[in-house]
Amino acid sequence: MNGAQGPVHAHGTRFRHADGTPYHPITTTVPQADPRTLRALAGGPFNRVRLTASAALPLDVLDQQVAACGRSGLQAEIVLRDRSAVAATVRRLAHHPHVWWSAPPDHEAQTDIQEHDHGHHPLTVHGPPDTDFGAPWITHASVRHAQTRAVSGLVHTLGKPVVVDYCGAEGDAADDPEQALPGQELTARLWEAVCRGGYAAHAEAWGPTPWSEGGGELSGTAVERVAFLRAVLDDAPGEGLAHTPETYDASTLEAAGEYVLQYLGPHRYPRRPFDLAGGRWTVDVIDTWNMTVSPRAPVSGGAFQVELPAQPYLAIRLRRS
Repeated sequence: MNGAQGPVHAHGTRFRHADGTPYHPITTTVPQADPRTLRALAGGPFNRVRLTASAALPLDVLDQQVAACGRSGLQAEIVLRDRSAVAATVRRLAHHPHVWWSAPPDHEAQTDIQEHDHGHHPLTVHGPPDTDFGAPWITHASVRHAQTRAVSGLVHTLGKPVVVDYCGAEGDAADDPEQALPGQELTARLWEAVCRGGYAAHAEAWGPTPWSEGGGELSGTAVERVAFLRAVLDDAPGEGLAHTPETYDASTLEAAGEYVLQYLGPHRYPRRPFDLAGGRWTVDVIDTWNMTVSPRAPVSGGAFQVELPAQPYLAIRLRRS
């Protein structure tokens, strides 16, 4: 699929393949894509993987793993930590159309990447929201932040795609509450990021050798909900998606006059008001945790309300037909 659609590049505040097909990064993090981890990735919902132990692998092994990711339909982000190895790593891997770079936080290392990256792949740095993502060669922001509702402000300020590549992990870590999130909370953070105009990444921290530190097998409850979110995004319009803070008081992704996806999070609203452009609209109430879509009677444009059950983690999807 990656080969047919071409490499991914930033396009405004979103991503696209070279043929114009929208690309929604559905990301997870592992140290490396060894055979056992690749089998789990191939059976999972992800289309992008961050490889955090890239610097510890021999280049030929890393090259083979990146190639295997491509065969499984995965974009592969290489986390570059050691400036002394940047040039050799980039030269070796730049021929892969599906590779991304996560650069060290210094401009000289980033210059080295640009010099040796003949494929002009996506390039970012990873850090908290106050990281300097503004340089023109930084194609998108890779953020570490538990509050994914902050995505909308970053997208507005930067005018670039924003991916919260770490927003916490589903797991049971004893010494870090952000790595001991219940699946509902991680899933909610992912939906908040999407409906705020960006993206957030899945992570797991179960047991002594968790997925995000050791790879191997996925075991959390959020994974299948990530697959459900990906299916919702795959059905969204290809153009015009953006967060609309001036219109709604809940996290809302919209293609003006065509599509609305509003996430209600933990709130138990009995109803939600909308005022839509003229035409016929389909109405779906989405249970993001139980992964169900409940169609409601279509409506015409204008003011109306969607009646809701008194339960959390719902979303509302409106599509002009």
